[in-house]
Amino acid sequence: MTAEQLAHFRTLLEAQLMQLEESSNTHEGDLDEGHSSRDIAGADRAAELESFEVDTSIAASEHRLAMKIHHAISRIDGGGYGFCAACGDAIPVARLVAKPSVSLCLDCQVAHERAE
Repeated sequence: MTAEQLAHFRTLLEAQLMQLEESSNTHEGDLDEGHSSRDIAGADRAAELESFEVDTSIAASEHRLAMKIHHAISRIDGGGYGFCAACGDAIPVARLVAKPSVSLCLDCQVAHERAE
């Protein structure tokens, strides 16, 4: 991968990380504000709990993605970006364009998902 391509992917990853941090701050704020300690029951309580679970799930998902982005940036710094972490083969640029934070080639990703 050329230095120009690496710089391009670093820019994409850093922009995604900034966007993700803004979104994450919003969701964490929603969690803090939306969870009430009021004594409510019935449908209102069920709706509040469902909303809390959704916000918690989104926050966890955003945290996992942020970790993947940080890992991808560190692979750029270490010279391993664009190579599969499992088999060492080059990850096609089209896959990196679609999802810049990936660390596995498609074959290894499929094998990883089957193993789960």
